[in-house]
Amino acid sequence: MKLKSTIATLAGLVISASAMAATPSSYDTKFNVSANVPTGVYIADPDGNPVTEVDVVLTAQPSGFMEAVTDQLRLRNNDPAGTKVAMILDDSLASTGSPFALWSNAGGSLKSMKYTIQAMTTAASSATFTNSGDSRDFTLSNVQSGFADEPVQFKFVSVDKSLDIAKGYYTGVVYANVNAAP
Repeated sequence: MKLKSTIATLAGLVISASAMAATPSSYDTKFNVSANVPTGVYIADPDGNPVTEVDVVLTAQPSGFMEAVTDQLRLRNNDPAGTKVAMILDDSLASTGSPFALWSNAGGSLKSMKYTIQAMTTAASSATFTNSGDSRDFTLSNVQSGFADEPVQFKFVSVDKSLDIAKGYYTGVVYANVNAAP
């Protein structure tokens, strides 16, 4: 009985000491620390870390089109039973159902360059997104004990040949949202 009361008293002192921790009166650097642990489906790097931004630069290719291919990424679900996922791509400046477009105001006038996005998986299959708000389903074939995933690369291709596109610096943003599919 005496041992139980001693342990309870010791635990109370430890908790009280942490509750009374105070901000030092002087310090050089303050770190604001937080963590966002993904609980569901997301795009990841090859090591499984969530990817929140990818820079893509389309350049003229021998095909005659402006193209870019991302490094290999992964569609990942932290639920190994969830092998079916859906991905929606939204253009930040286009309404749902409108083609993906980059914009330039070079030369004093607003110009657009329409493009498509292909999501290519290792299953030698691909899904093409042509309009903002398009959704495509994927099956994650690599099932592990704590997750399921599928390698994927994204290929961006202009609709028009590069010689037919008005010269200028074009920019835009596309948002990807990946969810478990029923």
